[in-house]
Amino acid sequence: MRGLNEGAPPSSLSELNSMIASRQLEFPDQLERVVRCALVTPELIAFGSCNSVALACSVSPTTVVRLAGFLGFENFRDLRALFREHLRRRAARASASGSATG
Repeated sequence: MRGLNEGAPPSSLSELNSMIASRQLEFPDQLERVVRCALVTPELIAFGSCNSVALACSVSPTTVVRLAGFLGFENFRDLRALFREHLRRRAARASASGSATG
């Protein structure tokens, strides 16, 4: 189990994916369940509460908070900000490509 408790948290979902792919991060079972759900459905974290994320992933709210710390974030709010920024960028790209073709 290797986390970033002492290190800088990822600055983007792309960076988080890269860290997972290169095995810089290894998650305990419960945390892995939340990460998998979050990467497939980033809206879950971006717009959810600790409790709603926990319910959707079949874990406790404490596990969701632990994931934030495991990734080097101060709290769940900071983790949620990463996912919100990802969705903002994705929407901006979609908007830009839509206006370029329209």
